[in-house]
Amino acid sequence: FARIGSAEDTAYTEKTSAGEIQIVLKPDVGTNSLDEIAAHLRNVAEQPGVVQSIGTPTIERVGESLSGLPQPFEITLFGNRVDTLRRLSQQVSARLKTVPALTDIFNNDAYPVTQLQIAPRAETLRSLDLTPADLARQLGLLLHGEVLARVPYGASRLDVYLRQADAPYLDLAQLAREPIRTSKGWVPLSRVARLDLQTQPNQLEHFGGERALTIMATPLRALGSVAADARAALHGLELPQGYRIAFGGMYPELIHTAEAIGLAIVIALVLMFGILALQFGGWRLPLILLLQAPLAFTGGALLLAVSGVGLNATGLIGLLTLVGVSLNHGIVLLTYVRAHEKQGMPKEAAVRRATHERLRPIVLTALTAALGMLPTALGFGEGAAPEQGLAIVVLGGVLWSSVLSTNLLPALYLRWGQARP
Repeated sequence: FARIGSAEDTAYTEKTSAGEIQIVLKPDVGTNSLDEIAAHLRNVAEQPGVVQSIGTPTIERVGESLSGLPQPFEITLFGNRVDTLRRLSQQVSARLKTVPALTDIFNNDAYPVTQLQIAPRAETLRSLDLTPADLARQLGLLLHGEVLARVPYGASRLDVYLRQADAPYLDLAQLAREPIRTSKGWVPLSRVARLDLQTQPNQLEHFGGERALTIMATPLRALGSVAADARAALHGLELPQGYRIAFGGMYPELIHTAEAIGLAIVIALVLMFGILALQFGGWRLPLILLLQAPLAFTGGALLLAVSGVGLNATGLIGLLTLVGVSLNHGIVLLTYVRAHEKQGMPKEAAVRRATHERLRPIVLTALTAALGMLPTALGFGEGAAPEQGLAIVVLGGVLWSSVLSTNLLPALYLRWGQARP
């Protein structure tokens, strides 16, 4: 599917020199090949004067739902004067091009549109008893026409317009001579208004009453590390008073999600501590068990770093999942230890016996969970990419917590655990 250009009244204004091509991959092409395919397309499409941006529909749709723009990484400039914003956007774009982890940098201001500006002459309008609204109404009829009727056409209706036939093709000189009706007769348009062609950004947004220009890019690494590199590249950029830079796209949502999940993890740990304290009748064993949670997080984070996927929203959910998963084996192991101590075994013998009994179930459970997560963690199959971060975090955390349950936890119990009377 290909599209050339975009109408001026749509979300994105594009000239006929811009277009979009959507490619459907074959069923046997995995998601791991996307980066290689994108790199090949960039090399093939690299031509002087051609700006390209390659991405996936999923990322584009998610970005549009979060910020209204299709790219996951965006930088927005805020300020009052359009010319200053345009100058700053060029400086920011130049600095972002020095960041190796960013590609397809798109400055919307680099594709300006030429607009006709008609500014009424207030003194002349008053002398001719003509209001700006009357002038706008006549200009609308002249340039855009007026719907006189709607005629049936199949299941729909067609508008019948009345307008000047050659209005879209008039140059400034011809448009300036167009007659405008006043209470004192007909006068040329140039007498009641100033006409000028001005080049403006094709998209100028407003957030909270502030003018804004947005620069988009495609990150090649995790958003957090890319944002840090971008901040370093923008360090030292002098902004006039009243102008500021804000990171947009998915990055603010990632920060918000991280804060929310971090709070959820703290609440989960507190609740787990309370439940374990009731089960074991004290606070020492719950603390020993809860030490596994942050250590299990290190396993998930380490596997993320090795895989190169980077921490994303699904990966954060995986960290929350590890709070309960990492404690499961430890709770059962210490329950066995306490049961053997109740039967009269010394603490060291009880730990050795419980570890021997639980080693095989722990290993088999961890391997089963790991094998179940492995295809998604490797990115196999359609739709695996969004869940890949979660699978990698859980896979690394489960394997690492299993090692801790059979090695570190018994040692901690022997050192600080209190033998059951």
